[in-house]
Amino acid sequence: MSELPNRSRGWRWGPFTLCVPLLHLKVVPSQMLQGLVVASATSMIMAPVMTGYFGLSFEEAVALILLANTVLCSSFILFGEPFAPGMLTPAFPLVLTFIVSGYPEGPERFQVMTALSLSLAAIALLFSLTGLSRRVMASLPAALKAGIIFGAAISAMDRVFVKDVALFETHPLSASTALIVALLFTFSSPIQQLRARNRIVDAVSSLGLLPGFLAAALVGVAAGEVQFDIQWGWLLPPIGATLAKVSPLAIGWPPLAMYLEVLPLAFVAYVILFGDFVTGTEMIRSAQGERPDDPIDINFERTQVAVAARNGVSAVIAPLFPFQGVLWTGVHAVVVQAWQSGRDKVVDLRSGIGSYYVYGLPFIYLCLPWVSLVKPLMSIALMLTLALTAFACFMVAAPLVRKPLEMVCALVIGYMLAVFDVWTAIAVAIFLLVAVNGNLPRWRKAENPTAEVGEN
Repeated sequence: MSELPNRSRGWRWGPFTLCVPLLHLKVVPSQMLQGLVVASATSMIMAPVMTGYFGLSFEEAVALILLANTVLCSSFILFGEPFAPGMLTPAFPLVLTFIVSGYPEGPERFQVMTALSLSLAAIALLFSLTGLSRRVMASLPAALKAGIIFGAAISAMDRVFVKDVALFETHPLSASTALIVALLFTFSSPIQQLRARNRIVDAVSSLGLLPGFLAAALVGVAAGEVQFDIQWGWLLPPIGATLAKVSPLAIGWPPLAMYLEVLPLAFVAYVILFGDFVTGTEMIRSAQGERPDDPIDINFERTQVAVAARNGVSAVIAPLFPFQGVLWTGVHAVVVQAWQSGRDKVVDLRSGIGSYYVYGLPFIYLCLPWVSLVKPLMSIALMLTLALTAFACFMVAAPLVRKPLEMVCALVIGYMLAVFDVWTAIAVAIFLLVAVNGNLPRWRKAENPTAEVGEN
């Protein structure tokens, strides 16, 4: 099987590769159709957050999502990164709790997200330039890593079943149906076994949130809990008015004290970012043997610079932290699986990613019929995202610790992160790890998870 010529991969600039849609990124119809539905609908979960906690109108929330998605899609176009980019989902419930409980609604909450984005960008850039990333991550105790992820899970469960439990009171059938369907197709062991034997079940399971989303719509309409008001035409999001409410160029830059307040949470997000990178890398590694014609160049230092650049730009024009992460795990898994099946399915990995994200041009947010169709289901979509995040985080965190005492420490650290301010949680974590568990961080050389899979 012959390799793709270098000129067909993109134009090199420094360590990066510029991939031009249609020229270097070919059309993959199957991925494009999925992306139009799943990617756009899932991204809209931020709309109820922006309207409910940040004081934006629905149109302004769509404008902010449009700007943030345009920045997000720069990874595989401007930088040539071989990952399906997405939100640092485990960090989202922690960030939401931190901002909502600590700052009044208004410009200050957007300043906090600007500070978080710039802090994460600075951490990623510093670790990339110094090459400290792998050593720092390897030196963190397992109980601390697990505690961070447990904290995200506890915070998400608290948001869904305590703070925002009114959704189940106003939409009992549709919300419950959505949650049950999504959990079954995502985590059910019998259904996962059935996926290997049934292509229909496998296809449905690959759609992530969409099955639960559609189930909620059908049950909600039948039960009278959901009413649709489909509008026709084009939506022209108020970009200027939105920037006036969210951009630090208009509302002012965060004060220095705010950067100090958010620094621990930004580091927590960086730990999650590192984990996402390792996850995405292993997916590509496991499939690379089937696609020797499309060798993938993976480099964490380069990826960190790309993520830092996106977070820096987003901090100014679309402060929507933690939107600018390195990986959307579900989408990446779907695209890599199709890429592994052969060149006749996906000509190259970046084309598959580009098609799923419709080449970084999120025109779907201008389509008023689609936006008005998904609008009544946004609160349910947000609940689904948080609930599935909680289950996934519990599953990821539990195997990280092997001793009962480490598990106890990790759970307490997670609870403190979810309930108290980050500095208090960090202080408790240090006490538990040192005085109780006797687990001092050790500076040690890590295995290199970022070795190149192939030459680009």
